[in-house]
Amino acid sequence: MNAVFLKYHLKGLPFDAVIHHFSEKDNNEHIHDHPFGFTSHILKGSYVERIYEISEDGTYTSSIHRREEGSSHFVPASTIHEIIELPEGECFTLIRPGQWEKETFFYRFEDGKAYRRKWNQRKFREI
Repeated sequence: MNAVFLKYHLKGLPFDAVIHHFSEKDNNEHIHDHPFGFTSHILKGSYVERIYEISEDGTYTSSIHRREEGSSHFVPASTIHEIIELPEGECFTLIRPGQWEKETFFYRFEDGKAYRRKWNQRKFREI
């Protein structure tokens, strides 16, 4: 993906899987959701993520979650999140993806409002 986020697709297993290696936190350009839900298994290290909830009126709230080494959790495709801290400096996760559900979006949150754009567009639009 880039120098601070690497993906390794594992083939030949009885299930689809991807290893993610994070070596820096996300920046505000990388708040995103996913095209599918997935289960994330934290193999080494840990991370702290901010998860956003957008209301029907376009306002939003956020919450902070720490994901510890050895833990697993399910991430619905609709989860809007960003990695805000890597306490050990890097983290490795094993992702087991589900079926494709939707297009991916990137988000921006400014002045109490939420904006989004499709992964292949440049312009953010207010939600």
